[in-house]
Amino acid sequence: MRIAVLGLGYVGCVTAACLAEAGHWVVGIDPAPEKVEAFAEGRATVVEPGLAELLADAFEAGRIAASGDIATLDEVDVAIVCVGTPSAPDGSLGLDHVETVVRQIGARLRVRGPGLTLMLRSTVLPGTTESLVIPWIEEESGLAEGEGFSLVFCPEFLRESSAVHDFFAPPYTVLGARQPSSAVVPAELLSFLEAPVHVVSPGVAEGLKYASNAFHAVKVAFANEMGRALESAAVDARDVMRIFVQDRELNVSARYLRPGFAFGGSCLPKDVRALSAFSRERGVPMPVLDSLLPSNEAHIDRVVRMVVESGARSVAQLGLTFKPGTDDLRESPFVALTARLAAAGIRVRAFDPIVRLERLIGANRAYALAQLPGLESILVGSLAECLDGAELVLLANPNAEITDELVGRPLPVIDLSGMLAPGVERRLRDRPAPASYAGAAW
Repeated sequence: MRIAVLGLGYVGCVTAACLAEAGHWVVGIDPAPEKVEAFAEGRATVVEPGLAELLADAFEAGRIAASGDIATLDEVDVAIVCVGTPSAPDGSLGLDHVETVVRQIGARLRVRGPGLTLMLRSTVLPGTTESLVIPWIEEESGLAEGEGFSLVFCPEFLRESSAVHDFFAPPYTVLGARQPSSAVVPAELLSFLEAPVHVVSPGVAEGLKYASNAFHAVKVAFANEMGRALESAAVDARDVMRIFVQDRELNVSARYLRPGFAFGGSCLPKDVRALSAFSRERGVPMPVLDSLLPSNEAHIDRVVRMVVESGARSVAQLGLTFKPGTDDLRESPFVALTARLAAAGIRVRAFDPIVRLERLIGANRAYALAQLPGLESILVGSLAECLDGAELVLLANPNAEITDELVGRPLPVIDLSGMLAPGVERRLRDRPAPASYAGAAW
């Protein structure tokens, strides 16, 4: 294909060189004359291992060109936007470069005519592509996305010093498109990459980029905080983390990375508190770990607000233990949720197929009764009894019986578990909600 890469900074130069290496003809477009001159001569605009060699080869093969003129778009099939999105003084994302270049593209489309495929690689926050970028182009071009032009958000996952390797060996190719047809040409363009292709909404693609970078930052901060805490007790932190990462079942895995409800149980809250106290005693700052319990509480508070704002006065809570398959109620976030709803004057009936009040013993029983003195009237023995008279369902720990029953009832459901199969979740979400619940979040 004939490709234009707009922005010859780090992402743009690497993207252009790698696409040229894959056999495409690429023109780099940038307002900076020094970048245009360097790229036109097959020289890298940034320092990156392997990049200079790729550009030299592409230059010799006649597969690259450069220009400072947006009219060059008339010669290409695909335009890839790779301009920067730096932080504004207040920390918000700066979209000035993105707006300038996409408006220029839109204005050129008015002259060029329809048929251009656009790929946005600049990192933008969720919602930006649909609410800002596409309208900017439509306004300038007079064309509609999906008809006069197509656009996808295609996040990059390039690390400095290994960007060329990362380009050719990505974990996946993600194309955020309003409709599948917009992703056809970008998928063909990148088909030389041996990676699964995910065609998703633009918001999912934008969110994935931020989830990835935020998680990388969390991992670094977590490792450093653990290092400070362990070293304060003369423990070799590197040895601890060397063994830690060998657990690919829980520690380095997909476990616990599913949006759902707050954490709880007899281990996590207790051990986080102990580690925070341990570090405070030694004067070791642990801001990330110290934020875990307040963040957990905020998640519970959010659901309480959702219920209160729904106007429901009678709630069925399906699941009370902190996870399925146990009757352990100690530090269960669902127990905390029930207590807060009751304190807010909301009638709660809870059903958990495993929990029986008469079988609770020891610390488990003591904790449950301390948190919920009225547990005997809250905990009911059947699903039908729990749902009787309910205006809203809180789905904590679902099973097949519960989800089958809910699909057949016209009750609004808030899924706290994050474990519903997509088909079931859609059926529950798409049902008409009672008027008293209209507009409330699921």
